[in-house]
Amino acid sequence: MRPSGLSERRLLWVDVDRAAGQDIEAAAAAFDLEPGLTARLGKPRHESSLTKFADYLHLALLTMESGEGDEPREADGATEPWIHTIDVVGGRNWVMTVHDGSTPALERFEAATHGDTGLGALDAAGLVAALADEVLTGYLEIVEATEREIDRLDERALRRRGGDDLLSDIVAVRRRISRIRRSLAPQRASFAALTRPEMALDDDIGAPWPGLTDRLDRTIDAVENLRTLLLGTFDLQMARAAKDANDVMKVLTLVSAVFLPAVVLAGIMGMNFPIGFFEDAQNFWVVLAAMVALAIVIVAIAIRRGWA
Repeated sequence: MRPSGLSERRLLWVDVDRAAGQDIEAAAAAFDLEPGLTARLGKPRHESSLTKFADYLHLALLTMESGEGDEPREADGATEPWIHTIDVVGGRNWVMTVHDGSTPALERFEAATHGDTGLGALDAAGLVAALADEVLTGYLEIVEATEREIDRLDERALRRRGGDDLLSDIVAVRRRISRIRRSLAPQRASFAALTRPEMALDDDIGAPWPGLTDRLDRTIDAVENLRTLLLGTFDLQMARAAKDANDVMKVLTLVSAVFLPAVVLAGIMGMNFPIGFFEDAQNFWVVLAAMVALAIVIVAIAIRRGWA
């Protein structure tokens, strides 16, 4: 039997934490939820969906949150951001949320509305949309944190710090961005379905916020922008690597040019021809001086023209 005493000015929000062992079946029974939905709510999943029932709807949201500091939170030592599902069930003047453990999106919303006596004036659709918007806020926080990390990668590339480790970090960020998008993009179908005529439950829960889909699209665009920024970082790293390679080749070319006259003179002087020049042992020092002089001239020309 559903709770009594609810009205257009009184909205009930029930939050159930599976990880804390809270009784989902009791909450589901209080709102007369169908057995199939109750079974779904009892098991953690990693998928986004929207299902309409007779007088309520079920929206499964994939959430990804930032942890302590600037980096996305990781679970069980994994190298990718932590993702889980928030199940939101909304009916006439009531909303039930089901999740596993601490959920920053719900905590942010609760903190923002703490003591707000006007919260009950929201209809169920407004609360569902507000919770979905908080989920998108979590994604945007990760986008901002990833942008800061890409900026740090740019600085490392410019300062010649990181080497091969920098490429590994770029790949790790690229994998993270792909994971964010894979988590976020499938929710477009669920958000868009809220505005379709067959999903209309205005008489029961109210009309969802129409700007929610646009907010999702802007969030996805922000993730796509991360990929563009990271490609710029990769191009910067490749340009730095190409410049370093050119510097090495410049040094090798200069060294070769310095020793080339000496090699040529040594080859000529090593020929077995009966020339009087070879009979005087003092000429060895003349040849050696010529080698040094040519080397000095080549180095001076390189410095004058900015080759070294």
